[in-house]
Amino acid sequence: MGVYFNPGNGSFTEDKNSQIYVDKTELLKFLNKRLKTNGKCIAVSHARRFGKSHAAGMIDAYYSLGSDSSKLFEDTKIASDPDYEKYRNKYNVIHLDISSFFDDYKVNLIEKIVEYIYDDITDELGDTLDYKKKLSYVLMKIYEKTEIPFVIIIDEWDCVIRNSNDQALVHKYLQFLHSLFKSEESKSFLALGYITGILPIKKIKDESALNNFQEYTMLDSYPITEYYGFTEDEVKELCQKYDMDFETMMAWYNGYLIDGMHMYNPNSVSRALERHKVDSYWRNTSAFGTINTFITMNYARLKEDVLAMLTGEKVMVNTNTFQNDFSMIASKS
Repeated sequence: MGVYFNPGNGSFTEDKNSQIYVDKTELLKFLNKRLKTNGKCIAVSHARRFGKSHAAGMIDAYYSLGSDSSKLFEDTKIASDPDYEKYRNKYNVIHLDISSFFDDYKVNLIEKIVEYIYDDITDELGDTLDYKKKLSYVLMKIYEKTEIPFVIIIDEWDCVIRNSNDQALVHKYLQFLHSLFKSEESKSFLALGYITGILPIKKIKDESALNNFQEYTMLDSYPITEYYGFTEDEVKELCQKYDMDFETMMAWYNGYLIDGMHMYNPNSVSRALERHKVDSYWRNTSAFGTINTFITMNYARLKEDVLAMLTGEKVMVNTNTFQNDFSMIASKS
């Protein structure tokens, strides 16, 4: 069991042991159908605190050879699926949180990611591989030796895109992702690619590293909408259990209509239930400075529109104009 290569099930264990836990394991049923298909690369771009990292930990626990999660899943929805045992703990898994690497290694990011993965692989498989080769080649060789395919999970994949002005680093990073998910080597070893972030992956200038991913966003995430956030029925059930008024909860947190489903931010709902008090728990989940710069510039009367919305007016926005960074602003939408 490693940290990055074949991680254990600690993350999902903590989630299940939490005071408030809502079973989202049927997401795994959806993913199982994508294994080793042309739809095996999946990108989920949702708002912060919407259950993306929870899902990543659950995927670790289910697929990774680094643990036996039979007890952990025995009372969950996925356990009743006919294919449940077929895929449980049968895969080599690599799990990366790019933000944790970017915090410490902004210049040699890729080299450090590969170094840490190789350290884990060496601990498990020894020095039988040529670790001077690129990562995708080594993973291909592991697959050839073991005939066990890989599930690769990358959390906060867009951290570099959002935070770096170093275009050489961005290009190098995207080429690294290309080698994991779209290279000739990956065609042999990759069973499932799962990346999460805040921003969509489309239109990263003229890069094509991730154009083989099927994307599920806050605007369009069918058929997995219900697995990110709490559904209205789930919130009603939680309110009844914790003696909270559902109408009040709805007034505060019913802020998302995704594919016709009213989805609630799980972090806000959970904290309200735990503290038995509604509040704006989302206010400190991300920095406001970047967006505030563009609001105060009042580009195309953007500031006036924001103020109008705060007073209850409606402003039409074309969400299809959104790219994935703040370096190129083409419209106030």
